[in-house]
Amino acid sequence: MSTRVNIDGTIVKPEDARIPVFDHGFLYGDGVYEVLRTYEGRPLFLDRNFARLERSAAGVALTIPWDLVRLGDEVRRTLDAAGNAESMVRIIVTRGVGDLNPDPEECRTPAMILIVFPLSVPSEEAYRDGAAVTLSNLRRDPEIAMIKSGSLIHQVLGARAARAAGAIEAIMQTPEGNLSDGTRSNVFLVRNGEILTPSGDAGIVWGIHRNIVLEIVSKLGIPLIEGNFSPDIIADCDEMFLTSTAKGLLPITRVDDSLVGDGKVGPVTRRVGQAFGEELSRLIAEDRRRQNP
Repeated sequence: MSTRVNIDGTIVKPEDARIPVFDHGFLYGDGVYEVLRTYEGRPLFLDRNFARLERSAAGVALTIPWDLVRLGDEVRRTLDAAGNAESMVRIIVTRGVGDLNPDPEECRTPAMILIVFPLSVPSEEAYRDGAAVTLSNLRRDPEIAMIKSGSLIHQVLGARAARAAGAIEAIMQTPEGNLSDGTRSNVFLVRNGEILTPSGDAGIVWGIHRNIVLEIVSKLGIPLIEGNFSPDIIADCDEMFLTSTAKGLLPITRVDDSLVGDGKVGPVTRRVGQAFGEELSRLIAEDRRRQNP
């Protein structure tokens, strides 16, 4: 297993990867990013990730140097160079090199960076028995949450809080104190057979795997409510799960010192999880047929 970095089309080992210190992505977090994973070695949702990358870039008036075709070619080249069975891919677009002030007009050419590294997922026990999360006091800004920018101090602080609590994730809140999303995941709750999930105005990132779950829940006919929910609602819920690129669909059975429901993975989570796996298998097979007609 290995890591490779692609900087503006040149693939290098991590120890040889360099960016200028005057790049505004480094100086000010002025850039946008996406993270995707491979299935059977291929980037299954690259088109969806690129569409979201374009939305983020438009939100900060940043031009993406590559189109989807070029990005796909570079991603595959970098995946081949890394040679992993399955990989994570981080796509970064920075404002580029400029002067030592935050004015983006001083920057000349945006930079494209791809980082490919081995996929790491939670343990089999976590999927079988559920994992723990911590409720963080970090507040998400709904105005900029939809922009996946390089300014990630909330995620850094949330990751520290999760590690300190022995948890797999930290759940952030809105400025009003309602549930938002995790530092790297979306949140779903189950109460009396209904699924509850924070809505767009709760400052969430519209996760690609979250959207797949929403489609599945609709097909299964399970009632779903998107809205703003106080953290206190967790005590009244029977089940909880997260969705993310790396984790897929992960059951949650503990929040800090409290069990979710009876502390076991519940039937709704298992039903949605099974359908989620089946849908991924269908999409993987469809992608395989498209690549090898």
